[in-house]
Amino acid sequence: MFAGRYLWWMLIAIAIFLFFTMCFDYVTWLTVVSSGCARIAGSCGPIVVTMTGSMKPSGVYLAGGIILVVTLARIHYLSMSWAWGVIAAIWFVASAPFPLLLANGWTGQLKPEAVLDGLPVAFLFFVSFCAYIGWSFEESGARPLGVWRALRAVISVTGLYGALLALSEAPAFATIPGRLFGEMKLTTSIAALQPGLHDLLTLGMGRDTFAYVVLAIFVAGLAASLLPQNLEELKARFIQPLMLRGSRQ
Repeated sequence: MFAGRYLWWMLIAIAIFLFFTMCFDYVTWLTVVSSGCARIAGSCGPIVVTMTGSMKPSGVYLAGGIILVVTLARIHYLSMSWAWGVIAAIWFVASAPFPLLLANGWTGQLKPEAVLDGLPVAFLFFVSFCAYIGWSFEESGARPLGVWRALRAVISVTGLYGALLALSEAPAFATIPGRLFGEMKLTTSIAALQPGLHDLLTLGMGRDTFAYVVLAIFVAGLAASLLPQNLEELKARFIQPLMLRGSRQ
């Protein structure tokens, strides 16, 4: 999947998410009003339950599914390691509840402190990575994650850290084995290990300060990989504007 199509599908998914989280309640209200069910007591309940309990969540899941599938397709198209697909999926699952929290802002029920408290670091990792792979590597000829081994190692290590942090923070990863395989003991064991893993990754700090430092390194590494990897070309790109400015004087 080339960059243009990837960005197009991402915009479609965002539009679907915004429609179902912010506008679908008005569609439900319009359906109830136009159906005339209010004339018969209790007849509007099934309509409301179907639209808000089935159709609305299905639309949100559809948007999330599109984002995840096109991201995995883009990773495959760029011939990146399959491990990045796993890491991106972990970030996605860990950050999934946050967009739903933001949707409450449409109804005026969202407070700024609630956003800061509910913001998972995995969401920032995932958004940064999606923005990065949306870069048109096909036209620029650049290699994803760059060609320098040291830079690729830094990006990989910080990305792996973000995935482990997501595993330690999201309760969903503890409940998945129980839902899929019925292994409640495994669910309990994973839930018991998560706090210890989180303390280890955050160096025992009460906040995710160290995690944000790693995130900054990750973003800086991604940005650096977009620069020309040839030192002579990089030098020419920065010096040439200065030379032209000096010649005009």
